Amino acid sequence: MSHRIREAMRSGDLAPMGGGGGIVEIDETYYRINDEGRSRRAKHNSLKKNRDKPFHFHGGSGHKMAVLSLVDRSGRVRRFHVKKANKQNVLPILRDNLDAEAKVTTDESGLNGGLDADYIHAFVNHGRKEYGRGIIHTNTIEGYFSIFKRGIMRGVYQHCKEKHLHRYLAEFDFRYSNRQALGTGDTERADLA
Repeated sequence: MSHRIREAMRSGDLAPMGGGGGIVEIDETYYRINDEGRSRRAKHNSLKKNRDKPFHFHGGSGHKMAVLSLVDRSGRVRRFHVKKANKQNVLPILRDNLDAEAKVTTDESGLNGGLDADYIHAFVNHGRKEYGRGIIHTNTIEGYFSIFKRGIMRGVYQHCKEKHLHRYLAEFDFRYSNRQALGTGDTERADLA
């Protein structure tokens, strides 16, 4: 039943983001598949190999799910689970979801290199400890990732299988896009759901 409710929260809004020259922040994050998503042998071998490192992250990038997010600074958010975060998968999604007049801010990731030809694109270089220059920052989207990861990993849910990730993303998108700061109270949010 919970998955059906999350599916109902999925936005049918396909309007491009950043219309009228609005700023859209783009970034990707990675969510670790819970231990149930790995075979027993892989889990055992990882723990055995790293037994002397109690705080070591067990598992590599192969055990993570990629999530691409777009946050319009007007308040809307849209996220996508991508099998692999590379230009071939990411750029078509961005072109389908960004308005031609959108101003885009990203980090220095190589995934965003193809945006310069189509959009006004500025980026911050986290590798050089640069996190913002005036309106050029990714702080909004980083804060959003923080809410999502706390909710999934430490909050109510604590784990999520890959086949259901899109439903959890829809729920968090709905709650963020219909939050109190944008004038949507609990009653209105329940009615919208």
